[in-house]
Amino acid sequence: MKKITTLVVAAVLCMYLNTVFSQNNTALTVSGTIRNTAGEPLSGASVTNTRTGKGTVTNASGAFTINEVREKDKLRISYIGYAAQTVTANKDNPLNIVLKDATNELDKVVVQAYGTTSQRLATGNIGVVRSEDIAKQPVMNPLQALQGMVPGVVVTNTSGYANGPVKIEIRGRNSINDKFTSDPLYVIDGVPLTILDLMQQDSYQYGSKGAIQSGIQSPANGQSPFFNINPQDIESVEILKDADATALYGSRGANGVILITTKKGKNGKTDVDVKLTTGYSQVPRFNKMLNTEQYLAMRREALSNDGLAVNINTAPDLTEWDTTRYTDWQKYLWGGNGKTIDAELSVSGGNAFTSFRVGANYHYQADITASTGSYKRAGLSANINHSSVNNRFKLSLTSLFSKTLSDMRFLPSVLTIPPNAPDVYNKEGKLNFIGWRPLANLYNFGTILRPYNSNTYILNNGLQLSYQLVQGLTLKANLGYSNGRTDQFTQVPIASQNPDANPTGNANLGNSFFENYIIEPQVEYSRFIGSGKLTALVGGSLQTNNTKSNVLSGYGYVKDGTMDNIGTAPSIYASNTEVQYKYVAAFGRLNYILKNRYIFNFNFRRDGSSRFGPGHRFGNFGSAGGAWIFTDEKWMHTGMPFISYGKLRGSYGLTGSDPSYDNQYLSRWTYANALYNNIQPLLPNNHTDSTLHWQVNKKTEIALDLGFLKDAISFSASWYSNRCDNQIVPFPTPAFTGFTSVTSNSPANVRNTGWEFMLKGNIINKKLMQWASSFQIGINRNKLIAYPNLSQSPYASLYVVGQSLNIVKVLHNTGVDPQTGLYTFEDKTGDGKITIDYRGKTADDRYIIDLSPKFDGSFINNLNFRNWNINLTFYFRKQRQLNDLFSLKAAGGISNQLTDVLKRWQTPGDITTVARFTTNPGSDISYSNFGSSDAVYSDASFIRLQNLSLSYTLPEKLFNGKGIKNCSVFIQGQNLFLLTRYKGIDPEIPGFGNMPMLRVVNLGISAKF
Repeated sequence: MKKITTLVVAAVLCMYLNTVFSQNNTALTVSGTIRNTAGEPLSGASVTNTRTGKGTVTNASGAFTINEVREKDKLRISYIGYAAQTVTANKDNPLNIVLKDATNELDKVVVQAYGTTSQRLATGNIGVVRSEDIAKQPVMNPLQALQGMVPGVVVTNTSGYANGPVKIEIRGRNSINDKFTSDPLYVIDGVPLTILDLMQQDSYQYGSKGAIQSGIQSPANGQSPFFNINPQDIESVEILKDADATALYGSRGANGVILITTKKGKNGKTDVDVKLTTGYSQVPRFNKMLNTEQYLAMRREALSNDGLAVNINTAPDLTEWDTTRYTDWQKYLWGGNGKTIDAELSVSGGNAFTSFRVGANYHYQADITASTGSYKRAGLSANINHSSVNNRFKLSLTSLFSKTLSDMRFLPSVLTIPPNAPDVYNKEGKLNFIGWRPLANLYNFGTILRPYNSNTYILNNGLQLSYQLVQGLTLKANLGYSNGRTDQFTQVPIASQNPDANPTGNANLGNSFFENYIIEPQVEYSRFIGSGKLTALVGGSLQTNNTKSNVLSGYGYVKDGTMDNIGTAPSIYASNTEVQYKYVAAFGRLNYILKNRYIFNFNFRRDGSSRFGPGHRFGNFGSAGGAWIFTDEKWMHTGMPFISYGKLRGSYGLTGSDPSYDNQYLSRWTYANALYNNIQPLLPNNHTDSTLHWQVNKKTEIALDLGFLKDAISFSASWYSNRCDNQIVPFPTPAFTGFTSVTSNSPANVRNTGWEFMLKGNIINKKLMQWASSFQIGINRNKLIAYPNLSQSPYASLYVVGQSLNIVKVLHNTGVDPQTGLYTFEDKTGDGKITIDYRGKTADDRYIIDLSPKFDGSFINNLNFRNWNINLTFYFRKQRQLNDLFSLKAAGGISNQLTDVLKRWQTPGDITTVARFTTNPGSDISYSNFGSSDAVYSDASFIRLQNLSLSYTLPEKLFNGKGIKNCSVFIQGQNLFLLTRYKGIDPEIPGFGNMPMLRVVNLGISAKF
């Protein structure tokens, strides 16, 4: 009986447990909606069952349905730009989930090629600079705000002018041809900014001439088109570096890609933002030049060394000029203070279906030079975003328009003018040519009366359309149009020239115009397959660029009052140039995220370029990338719990490049200036090569990303190797063929390898105080690894296989001969003489110096305490550059010198590095050899306090009921101090006499209503 009872109880218990087990394993269908905190549905959000790895994506209304779910299963909800949530499934009620904006940098939105991602899910290398980082820097050109912010990106100012070109190089130099720039592709709100090099004046060293393509020179040696873009209108700048990130841009992404996204309106009450700023700018450092007493002593010693008497023929600066006068010509030219005024106004707001932002800005900056000058910029920006009631259709329209006015002068080369030279103006207030006799040839202040004015207009329009046909399938189109025009006006009045030459005046009018059209239809499909999410993108691109210029010059004016009218000139010259560039492509991307930790990404693009002839116009490019988030593995949770995030990623791919000048594969002709038998003949322009084709960049990257202590500390390390072959270079041809070279492809190969490191940390994160710090550094090594027949190329004297492309060949200066006082140099070949073969054909006595930056980076600290915020950015670079000794003549002539020359040789037995003074440097070749030696190159490494920003937010209680949401006052400084051993003013802009970067200090107030 007892056994029977036991069996019955066991059977009942089994039946009960089976019923419970069956209930717990009943497959559920769970539905819900996902929205953000503003109530907007999130279309395309991922819903993943953490038990099975299976999932789904939300439809246009943010709704989802997921099958085969058990009660109590955990569902992970994620969407780019929002913090992920995990919820528990239940059978009773639909899930209404609200995602909050991401605060972790790993989950914030990162713009990528034709879409968005996050640092957590990215397989490529994308650096990000956000609006808050840009807003703290008082710069007119937003490219300057990128300096030191992203490792591997070297930003160099080519001049001290506010509107001057800014050179950007991402991961080293790729092209051998020194006429090709290192500029990346710039894309503003989906519209590529393309300006063709009409006059073939661009170069690797100085970058693109930018908005100026007329051939008329500007004081800044060009004008950056980004000078027209207000930095405060920018939401983020993404810098795409490796093959995985750039391959979808194909040939245009060979030098990297910079994506600029402007600010958009947001759902909510209407906000009015106002910002007013004023400040000043000045040259922070000056060279130490000889004063009058030192200069006169140098001159007399030089004359004595040369056995010359002091008289009007040998030393008019000593006999005819006042030897008691002293003028510091540097401070005369650059000693002023520039003034800055900036005003910003924007209005933004919207509802669940339509949002907008409209902004206006004005900027004025007075020049620091002795002559008048200023920069003005006025701009408008607008954005509207709209979605239909069912959220299937979406539209985003952005527009930027700006006008800049630049009133400038060509700065005279005055730094070597003797300090006892006469006044610039005579008693009547006119230029003092006569007063400088008999050394009127040294008087070059005529440029003060030679105006240079430029007006630049730039318009950029981008329209993005999308329509979700069915859940997961979306049709898209990017449409864009941009144009720009620069009008230049220069004059050389009679009053600006020496009257002894009976001069006439001349005037020049020039304009440059560019426009871009782009159409990019796309189809995107997204769905869960197995335990992963698949996203596929297919699209096409059609771009047309037209760039043209016109120049009208008038010569022979006899009256300055008539120079405003070119038509009154006795002699008139006119020219125009126009080039069209067309580009077509088909592209695709396949992305698969398996179990939220294994990520695979494939890109393909087929490009066609009008720069190549039939049969060579199209090229195929692509990449493969992968990432493994190993901290999502179970064994990591117990083995190394202090690592909160860890990802290994890598990529390999091909990107092409078509940097050749347009129409090089075609026979081109031009009309001759002179007539032949009353007929204007045609002349050929160039040799042609119909086989001209793509350069190819092969890029490899391996990287490790780590987060510690719940991502309070993050670390990233990347190694890359980029190789560029099929180099487009000039090949020499016999002169009797009509031209000395033809542009073609060479199997020459250039390699860039390097490391990039980034360390960020939230050192203090308390309620009343937060301290965040970051350190980034990029290390690149450039090498020419192959160049067949280099000795027969135009670059035989410039390059050496196995060395960097940025080398110079110089003698090694060994000091000064103690007996003769002349410069000495190492006899490298041991043949008993110093030889230089400028053709590069034979061995000589020169050594190699690499001018490539060894590394650069920054150290940034951001501290918040109560209502106070302070941000400091230190930028550093390790490099070697030309120093100021390169531009100076041998000491002793009618030319002022650096105070370094006071250490010169005077008597036999003196040990020094400065040769004896002389008035005749041609008397011995050692003086000219000095300019070709390593003595004129020195360590130009520096650490600069790039930016300091201090702000105070006024307490909210001061504005209760007054309509002011917040208000803050701030002070910002740029280029505040510099630590360097460089022999010059500014190691970033080497060369004696070049205007350095200015120190800028601004004070302002911002408020939101």
